[in-house]
Amino acid sequence: MTRKQFMGELRSSLEGIVSPMVVQQNIDYYENYINEQIRSGKTEAEILNELGSPRLIARSIIDAAGVDDSYAQTEYYEDEQEETPEDMFGGNTHIFTMNSTKFKLGCLLSVIIFIFIIYLLFHIFNAMMIVLGPVIIVGLIVALIMNLTGR
Repeated sequence: MTRKQFMGELRSSLEGIVSPMVVQQNIDYYENYINEQIRSGKTEAEILNELGSPRLIARSIIDAAGVDDSYAQTEYYEDEQEETPEDMFGGNTHIFTMNSTKFKLGCLLSVIIFIFIIYLLFHIFNAMMIVLGPVIIVGLIVALIMNLTGR
């Protein structure tokens, strides 16, 4: 992995989850860290190997920021030969789960709206019966009288 790839993965793992300012602060920090380590005599490959996975670093940054990102649960693979969701779909991939708070709130809101619509329909039907009830009764009486008189 090159420095450019490392920074790209770190950035794409953070974007959309933490603020742009936090993303830039961490990118700057790791750029400066790598530059300092190179000046002290280490190779880029050694430094990146010591740092490890940029995705795991991003996970630590997200956890430290206290962001509720359960909606962005992504599985990470240690074996580089397997395709990750990022490889398959490109960029910052979010996998939505039914455990997320946003999903649960959405379901609750949907149920509340459904109950409200049923409530409204019941009252509309009830109001129609109040208005149309006497008309239907009068119509039945007229029909019965016409039938009995033969008209």
